[in-house]
Amino acid sequence: MGGKTKQAPRTKNNAKPSSSSRTAELLGSSTPIFVGFSAQTDGGGLVPFAPGFASAEQMPDSFDAAISPQTQIILRKLSKKDPMTKKKALQELHELIEQSDVEVLKNILPLWPKYYLNLASDPEHTVRELTQTVLQLLMAKCKKAMAPYLKLLVPVWLGSRFDTYAPAASIASQSFRDTFAGNANRTREVCMHCQVEILEYATRNLTFHTAATLSIGKSLTPEESEQKYQRVIISSLKLLSFFIGQTAQTEELSQVREGLGTLVAHQKFWSFAKHKVPPIKAAWFECIYHILQSVALLDVITPQKTQLTTLCFQFIDDADPVVAPHIWGCVLLLQNNYEDWFVPLNIRKTLLPKLSSLLHNGFNRNAQAICPNLLPFLSKVTPASLQDLDIYDFYQRFFDDMKLAVTKKFDPPLAKSDCIVIHNAYFECLRFLLQLINNNKEREKKEEEFSTNLLDNNVLEPIGWLLKSDSAHVKIFFQHSSALVAFWDRQINNRLDNGGLYAKMLNQFWTRIFELVTQDLSAEKVNEQLLGHVLLLVQDLHMANPSLESPSVKFVEEPVGKMEKSEPTTPVKKAQEAAAFIQKELKQLVIKLVRICLDKANISGSGTSTSRYIEQIRTLTKMFNDAAFYKSLTDDGDLRSALNKFVSLLGQLSCDASESVIEIVFEILPLLETAQRFEYIENTLMKLPQHGVQNLLLHRLLSYPLCTEPAVRQMLSSPETCAMIARIAEEVVVDNDREKLNLLHKCFFQTDTGDILINANTVDKILLSMCGPLEQPVLDDAVEVCGSFIAQIMPVICSNNNSSLHVRQQIFLKLFKFSLDHRPEDYLSEDTLWEITTCWQDGLSSKDIEIDDDMLKCCAGIVEELANSVELKPETLDGMAEAMAKFVICSTENIEDEKKRLERIDETISALLESPLKTPDQVQQFENHCVLLEALQGSVTAGVTFENACLLRDEILPLIQRSTLNFSTIYKLVYQFPPPQVTNDPEDELTEDYCDPNADVLKEWNEPLIAELLQCIRVAGTAECWLETSDLPSVTEELVLFLSEKVQSFMGNSSDLVSIVKERLQQAAVQQSSVIDCRLLSYFRFCRQYAAFEESASILLHEDLSENLVTQGALKTYVIALQFLLPKLSQKAITLSSAIMRTEPPEIWVKAAVFHALLLNNFEGDVNEQTDRNIIVSAVQFMTSIGEKQASQKELLHYNVEIQRQPYESVINTVEFIKLLTEVLKRFPYELSIKNWDAIRIGLSSWVLSVSKSIAQYKDPKTSLFVAAVYQLFAALIEFIRSEKQKSSTELLKNMIDEWDSLFAKEVNVVLFKSFYVLTHETSVQPGFQACYEALLERIIPAIERLDYSFVYSFCKSNSNITLDHLCNFLFKQLYSFQHSVRLSAVHSLRQLTPHFVADDIELNEKQSESLDASPMISKWHFLNRFEDYLTRYDGLIRKYLEEFTFKLSELDDLEPIDRHNALSYLLLWDCIINACAKSPVALRAVYTNWLNDNKYEENFLHFLFRAMPVDILKNHGAKVHSNGVYKELTWTQQKDRQLPLERYVCHLYTEVLRKLPAVVRRWWNTTQSRQKNFIDNLTTNYVSSLICSEELKAIANRKEKHENMQVTVHSSTREVLAVYAIDEARMELVITLAPNYPLGAVKVECGKQIGGRASSRNVGMQLTIFLTHQNGTIYDGLTMWKNNLDKKFEGVEECYVCYTVIHQDTCQLPKLTCKTCKKKFHGPCLYKWFTTSSKSTCPICRNVF
Repeated sequence: MGGKTKQAPRTKNNAKPSSSSRTAELLGSSTPIFVGFSAQTDGGGLVPFAPGFASAEQMPDSFDAAISPQTQIILRKLSKKDPMTKKKALQELHELIEQSDVEVLKNILPLWPKYYLNLASDPEHTVRELTQTVLQLLMAKCKKAMAPYLKLLVPVWLGSRFDTYAPAASIASQSFRDTFAGNANRTREVCMHCQVEILEYATRNLTFHTAATLSIGKSLTPEESEQKYQRVIISSLKLLSFFIGQTAQTEELSQVREGLGTLVAHQKFWSFAKHKVPPIKAAWFECIYHILQSVALLDVITPQKTQLTTLCFQFIDDADPVVAPHIWGCVLLLQNNYEDWFVPLNIRKTLLPKLSSLLHNGFNRNAQAICPNLLPFLSKVTPASLQDLDIYDFYQRFFDDMKLAVTKKFDPPLAKSDCIVIHNAYFECLRFLLQLINNNKEREKKEEEFSTNLLDNNVLEPIGWLLKSDSAHVKIFFQHSSALVAFWDRQINNRLDNGGLYAKMLNQFWTRIFELVTQDLSAEKVNEQLLGHVLLLVQDLHMANPSLESPSVKFVEEPVGKMEKSEPTTPVKKAQEAAAFIQKELKQLVIKLVRICLDKANISGSGTSTSRYIEQIRTLTKMFNDAAFYKSLTDDGDLRSALNKFVSLLGQLSCDASESVIEIVFEILPLLETAQRFEYIENTLMKLPQHGVQNLLLHRLLSYPLCTEPAVRQMLSSPETCAMIARIAEEVVVDNDREKLNLLHKCFFQTDTGDILINANTVDKILLSMCGPLEQPVLDDAVEVCGSFIAQIMPVICSNNNSSLHVRQQIFLKLFKFSLDHRPEDYLSEDTLWEITTCWQDGLSSKDIEIDDDMLKCCAGIVEELANSVELKPETLDGMAEAMAKFVICSTENIEDEKKRLERIDETISALLESPLKTPDQVQQFENHCVLLEALQGSVTAGVTFENACLLRDEILPLIQRSTLNFSTIYKLVYQFPPPQVTNDPEDELTEDYCDPNADVLKEWNEPLIAELLQCIRVAGTAECWLETSDLPSVTEELVLFLSEKVQSFMGNSSDLVSIVKERLQQAAVQQSSVIDCRLLSYFRFCRQYAAFEESASILLHEDLSENLVTQGALKTYVIALQFLLPKLSQKAITLSSAIMRTEPPEIWVKAAVFHALLLNNFEGDVNEQTDRNIIVSAVQFMTSIGEKQASQKELLHYNVEIQRQPYESVINTVEFIKLLTEVLKRFPYELSIKNWDAIRIGLSSWVLSVSKSIAQYKDPKTSLFVAAVYQLFAALIEFIRSEKQKSSTELLKNMIDEWDSLFAKEVNVVLFKSFYVLTHETSVQPGFQACYEALLERIIPAIERLDYSFVYSFCKSNSNITLDHLCNFLFKQLYSFQHSVRLSAVHSLRQLTPHFVADDIELNEKQSESLDASPMISKWHFLNRFEDYLTRYDGLIRKYLEEFTFKLSELDDLEPIDRHNALSYLLLWDCIINACAKSPVALRAVYTNWLNDNKYEENFLHFLFRAMPVDILKNHGAKVHSNGVYKELTWTQQKDRQLPLERYVCHLYTEVLRKLPAVVRRWWNTTQSRQKNFIDNLTTNYVSSLICSEELKAIANRKEKHENMQVTVHSSTREVLAVYAIDEARMELVITLAPNYPLGAVKVECGKQIGGRASSRNVGMQLTIFLTHQNGTIYDGLTMWKNNLDKKFEGVEECYVCYTVIHQDTCQLPKLTCKTCKKKFHGPCLYKWFTTSSKSTCPICRNVF
């Protein structure tokens, strides 16, 4: 069809050029390209413009065979037009050069210059950059091999250094430097070697080429061509500048002169001077500048001098910052090189207007480039050069114009650097001109008048204007004016003032300045700006430096205007540079100014204006401070009058201003006689009432050298001064002012005698004030300040009794308490705390503070007070212990008698450690409490009798805290540090500064100390039990672990005290009087004897204990110790051959506990040996023997007895036996004989009776242990029976299970439930027993969850004491329990009971569905009615949470935390309701949900679910930002986790209610407001819908049972369910599509082929849609109902003539009610609805009475 014939694809590495290239080749060979009239036809290209340079387009057609094909391809790509192709080719060439050696590269060197010429000027800047990179690498690798091609490369190479693209230019410059080693001589040699090529390259570019000729054959736009041309022109001009600069000093320049002469003679070259592109213009003038600068090349430009001069001065006012510096450089060189430079110019018309315009406009914001040239320019302006213009007129015009640049306001303002340069130039020119006039000894009067007018108009007049202006030039102008005046002053002093010109001008300057300053300041209201400017002028005059402040100007031939200058800096006045006028005119001016300011300050009164004047006065007085100066400030002319004048101002000044006045006053005071000076201070200054002034005066008096004067010491001791210092101390505590604090520090300056500047009474007041923050409950920065201050001054005040003893003791106690009570925090640094602690320790060590009995009692009271405070962290207790240990050592170290010292140490330790928080009775009760907790858990046997285990948690924590504090204190006093290791390293040798850490360790210990140590260790062991059995707060847990670690560390110490403690512990354990004593034996593994064996320590300890204790007959001790050690022992550490197994203890529990431990230690591993069966056999034999004994001793195992009345040890025997039965039943049930099973069944049925009789006495320890053991045995038995029923079993076990079910099960289940009911129903638990009670419940609840609730339900149904109402109320109340396991047990119980309640409701519902009158009855008596009271109660609790959340995002940040306990109880209640609805059939579920809807219970519930969801999800409800894992279903195990977050359970519950009661949620959602509706819709769509849809569709797909006549297919990706009902040859299809927000959104039901036609199709679709929308069933439930409907219909069942369905969608019943007249059948609910809506009782069909 005319399609294009396909060609073979190009092959990779094709060496042939492309078609377009071949076409170009053919065209090039036949048709020459002409350039101008000099082209030739034989070459077919451009004529070379220099030897070796061909046209950029003349690329080689063929390559040397030595060049590889790959390289040829790269080189051909370089001549392509596409920039990307060229870039890739250059990159490939770069890689090729890197990988190739020099010999290979030599083949391409002849070709490279042609490519380089073409690519170096490429329009694409990245191509140019890569080209320079390739050249750099090529030059680096080939080096000398490039020499033959240097002349071809250098012109373009040097031109590329000035590429407008900086990276390309930088690479070219760097490669040139690298190649020629950066050597100036080498560079000059290269330039001379290639001079002809460089000049011809530049000349041809500048005179021949145009934008068109440079781009022949290129597909460039006009803009690109022009840019390329401009770039070549700029680089060519800069290349010439560089070339001339490098070769200017060379002797042989004939070829250069010839080449430049040809260029300069070409008219096109001059056209670039007026080019519109500034960089080209700048490059041209730069080139001319280099020619003019070279003397040897000056002849080249001389013929064009006139044209050049006109051009340069024509552009003298050029505003471009790039062009202007080069133009002015050329102007100066023209002036310097040609004396007749002015001849071609018309000065009046050409130069002056442009110069004036330039000066008026602030040098066109180009001051930094132009201003340095003004002075050399002005120096070359002579009368002859101005033609007919008077030179002084020119000068006047010049300075008047420049004055505008100095004082004029520009918009936007000039840069600061520009201002500085303009001022430098202005004053340089001004000084130069005046110096020129002064040096002229034959000057005329006119010239002097000109000088004075110049001073008046151009210096003084601007000063007068600037004093009142806000100009930015003020400071710079004043500095330069001052420097000018100082210069004149120096010239006068050096006698260089010819004819008194400078003196005359100096006199004129000062006269005018006096007039300006005094006139302006005499006004009634003085502007603050004016005052500041006057002060600035005076300061500049005072610091005037006569040297100029700009760099000198030099020319090549002769220096002109050579003056030394420096950059303006902060002036530093040297003595020899000080101007003479400073002590004359300036001093008089300052006196005048000070007097004016003083008068203004007195008139102004108080306020900011007065302070402003004082600030200026202080600045002025710093210039002069001699007596004559101060005397001149008043009319009286004496110093006292001056003092009074300044002091009179103090009452009305601010703090800063007052400080300035005080400084002035104390500058004047030394000028008085000594007696007068101190008399004035005491009688005048110290009487001033202002606090700020008093502070300043005290600061002066307390500072050196005044503080050393006796008169000052006497003043500081006066009562008035004491009151001042005390006031300052009080203020420091409040405002934390550093200045006041420094003043207080100065008070404690010590003299040579050790005395301080203030008396003891003042010291006491300071100390008491500064101690205040240390006792305040609110802590801030004042604590650190005051604490550090006291710590620093305490050694001073204690050394010479500079304070009272009582106050020192008070301070000591406060510091001691502070050290105990505080640790480094934000408000307290570690250094400050160390200072405070060290302070009181040093006081004790130096005997400045002595601890008598009263002081010791106070210290002990402090310790007790702090130890009894709120919860203390371990680090706090450790710090307190450290301080107490230091207190013991420091308070006794100065007692020389060793015996008395030890006695005093014992007394001190006893006083500090004694506490009512830790008595032996409390410790014993704590032991009982923890032993019961651990025994209830089953890990240990409570083998020692005790009657009471009650103890409040609030009593436990103080006991542990105090024990930790006491033990840590003793630990720090007795712990032996290991000796330092001796090494050969000389750096490790002990020096004189070495401090032995054991120097203060106690070497002798009395009995009370050892007893205290043992008691603390008992508490530590008990606390470990408490930690293992209780869920403790993290702070308490840290405290217990800290105490335990301390004990472990102590037991591993080398002190002899450890051996004593170890022996005492072993003795106590052997006595078998305490379970905890046995536990403490496990601490022995930390002793050095065992610790070295690390993990094997417990095994070795067990072996030693086994041998020693069994030998001594302490079997109980061994067994209990074994139980504690068991978790740490390796498997099979206990065997049948162990020593204990060879004994026959009289107590059953000992042997039972041993067997229990034996089983645990030998059967926890994965693999068992054959010999392990012997252990099982032995255990079973033991159990059998005990069972046989029971037959003869009826009371042996406590069948059906009241436990509380039985002996303690006999009950423990039974408990341990039951525990052994439980363990064997769990592990080896198949090893039990029929005797053993009988013992278990009969025993359990008897023990539950004992439980029933004893449950009320659960507070009795042995009773609670017995109850827990029985319930655990029941749980193990039921678990085994249930698992055994799921599999085939032996005949023995089948019979056993059958007998259990028929004879024992009902009674045992009911009795255990009744006992649990008694134990937990309305039980008042003693607070101290609450922990044990909860532990007991934890052990019972697993058994409660395994009860058979069918027995419980039937029992309660027929029982009058515990009815079903009682049962439900009991379980509902348990949902509110504070114990999580009890709550979940209640939920489990309700779930187990729900099927029984539902069954009754089903029966009631079926009975009433057949009766019209009784239809509403079920709604009042169903299962959910029992929840009503509790739902109502909880609604009140949660309502406050609902009110604060109305589904607005702005509310989410302000929500109050939800009470977890109340919320969880409410949610658990609803969990049970949802479960009840889910377990009920469709008919009953409709009744339940209608009841919920009628009472609107679901509204608050669903609202609360959203209120309690995670805030992050609520904030991002509109998009799925977070994972939806939080909405996944929770397992029962997860729900039982007490750490389960409330938010997680809420999300689970929302998914559950959507899954099981979708219609309830849907109905609520449809009735909500639009904002709430959208919120719920978005959240459900993004997080929940996908989970429910996937679950529902998966459940349908995995449904195992198949329906006859119906097939169901699931399409998960489209959320569709396809159902096909087929009977015979007829088919009916339904497609159910789930909405994106399912189940909120209604499902879409589409009907396919139908059996009954279109009407039937619509009917079926509507029925199913209604069911799925309004019924709380699954999709499969709906399909089942649809299928059943069709089944009944085809079976011939008649439809209900109200709903037109066979099966009712609510009750799932067939039509049963028949009209007696027409014989039509109806559903009961349908007929009831018909009667109520029509208000008639007639048949819907025949209208007769029904």
